[in-house]
Amino acid sequence: MTIAASDDGVRALIEELQSAGNLPADCLRALEAVPREWFIPARMWVQEIADGTYQPVDRTEEPDRWLAAVYANRVIVTQFDDGATEWPEVGDRPTCSASMPSVVVGMLTELDVRPGHVVFEVGTGTGWSAALLGHIVGAQGKVTTVEIDPVLAAEARKRLEAAGFTEVDARLADGVADVLPDRVDRVIATASVRIGQFPYPWVAHTLPGGVILAPMRADLASGPLVRFVVGEDGTATGRAADMQVGFMELRSHRVASDPVGAQRFDDPSAEVTYTDLAPWVPLLADDHRWPIAVAVPSCRVNVWERTGDRPGVAWLRDPLSGSWATVVPERKGRYVVRQFGPRRLWDAAEAAYRWWVERGEPPLSAWEWTVTPDRQSVTLPPRSGR
Repeated sequence: MTIAASDDGVRALIEELQSAGNLPADCLRALEAVPREWFIPARMWVQEIADGTYQPVDRTEEPDRWLAAVYANRVIVTQFDDGATEWPEVGDRPTCSASMPSVVVGMLTELDVRPGHVVFEVGTGTGWSAALLGHIVGAQGKVTTVEIDPVLAAEARKRLEAAGFTEVDARLADGVADVLPDRVDRVIATASVRIGQFPYPWVAHTLPGGVILAPMRADLASGPLVRFVVGEDGTATGRAADMQVGFMELRSHRVASDPVGAQRFDDPSAEVTYTDLAPWVPLLADDHRWPIAVAVPSCRVNVWERTGDRPGVAWLRDPLSGSWATVVPERKGRYVVRQFGPRRLWDAAEAAYRWWVERGEPPLSAWEWTVTPDRQSVTLPPRSGR
């Protein structure tokens, strides 16, 4: 669709978001007042074709295509490889993006931010979310947003100032290590947090009854957007919201890449056992994967499809211990398991999955997250009546 003017684009985007469900009044007013195009660079990357590859788009050369992409409900990548890859080249890892508008609106709804609130945002990115927050909290509230990348921070600050959001305090800072503003009502992270590494200062600086919204992840699984509520005792407890998100990691939580499946899947040094559990069942569905991610949080997975003479293979690898496992079909209903290293990864994965099945296959929203000054846990509370 070609969009002739930005006003048309704003209206079309709002209509699309409204068609998917109720759009809170504060979010609606913010979307009308803060056009997304104000915060998208002239050069960007978008996924426009079925194979999911990123395509460069330049506003100067293709203004209609650029504007149509800006007002589509899609992710726009604004940086690859921490800025090492320059437009129009496509890099290996997206490191900054403008999230899908439906995700932004969903997160603002879960955050329940209101006029007069003091908000701390971790991950300024393009600055659009900070501007939306600034519009919602109004003159009586305050938004502090931090960005660890100096180039991104400077660009976002310029966009916020140009858009008139001078009251939004946009800082170059590490949202994990640096000092937070005093006593806030809301914290929102737009980068994923590893389980067990939730920054307790976010809790300590949030008023009792305040909300912290953060996407959580392990090496094996990502996506649960967890809504924490801070208690009077300084403990934050949370449940996963009813939406899946995909965010880049906090830079301080990144780990080095470690290829899964680099060695032979039939390595003779491995211990051989058998299972009747098809590995694709627990490893390829979000709800199924999560109990395994909690049981072996540093485990990574890869699944090879069957091609030619190579059988389908499920790989698991733990870079911390050097352990690995493969599961390969032998015949219908029987799979060969090879495991190597101090951890028996498939044994742990299968036990966690079967435990979850015995519990009735509860969804992600059933898990309970707890963060205290000296302990962090992800648990599945007992079923009622048991």
